[in-house]
This record gives sequence, structure tokens and C-alpha cells, in this order.
Amino acid sequence: MIDIDADEAYRNRVKANYEFSTWAGHTREGTKDVRLTDVRISPEQIKGGKLEEAEELPSVRQRRERRYIYASPESGGRRRLLLTTLECNSVLDAHESLIDVVMTYMAPRLPRCETKGPELGDICFGSHGDVNLSVIFARFNILAEIKNAGTEPTSVDEFARAVDSVIYGYYRRSPG
Repeated sequence: MIDIDADEAYRNRVKANYEFSTWAGHTREGTKDVRLTDVRISPEQIKGGKLEEAEELPSVRQRRERRYIYASPESGGRRRLLLTTLECNSVLDAHESLIDVVMTYMAPRLPRCETKGPELGDICFGSHGDVNLSVIFARFNILAEIKNAGTEPTSVDEFARAVDSVIYGYYRRSPG
């Protein structure tokens, strides 16, 4: 039997640990009502990566989820990155979803990306160690998670910057 109160208590502890109240619902631009739709990360937008696979997953709560696998052609397939994007219903929904994702990691707390170099999205968490082997960030209502999926550990920073730039480009082209 699932203890909903215990799950909610754990979620609240995670939110406190990540100082959720200080960034929830806020964007770097100060806008709160941005809702980008049909955001796609095409191979033409990502330099140096070859798209091996792309799939749209069944919609849950009217959210569009896409998964992509990009490979570095010169690595012989040893360097691959898995990108998952989730189009959330609002900026706050993307931030709540970010909490959902960090709750699945085994680390008690993931470092903020800007403490390791890349400033990504409105809020971003990276991996432990000298090199970011994964990042999770929210930019407006889009949640992006990038992880190593190959046999050769690879920094995701450059790829994540490109993904963030693509998402930001949708915002710059959006009406309003």
C-alpha cells in the first residue's frame, strides 16, 4: 500500500533541500507565463552530434515528451547522449517536474550547474565529479534531461548548451 502522506513529506523534504521556494515559477527573464509548444531538437540545430533515434512518448497530463539519442560520429558509437524533453503546462509545472526527476537520483543533493561552469536554463542541476555526465534543467515550461548513454563517459556541457539555445530560440521566435 502506498503511503501518500509519506510520499508528500519526502517530496517536501527534497524541495527544501533544493531550496525550491527560491526559484520555483521564476525564469531568468522574469516572465512567469511562458508556454512554448512543439519544441523539437533537430540534428541541424546540434553541431557535432548525429541523431540516431527520436521518439515521441504517449502524452501524460497533456504534456509532450520526446526522447532523442545523439552520437558522436568520430567516437565509433562509444559516445552517446540521451536527451529527454518534457513540454510542461507552465513554468511552475516544469519546476515541479524537475523535482520529480531529481527525486529519482541516488545522490542526496545534486550541484547547481553554475557551480561547475555551464549556466543553463532557468534552473539547472548537474552531476557530481569533475565533469558533468548528466544535467537536468528547466527553461521556461520545458524540462530537459541529458545523460550519457554510451560506453565512454562524456561531458554533456556543450551539448546541453546547444539544447538550451534551441529552446531559447523558440522563446525568441514566439509571438508576444
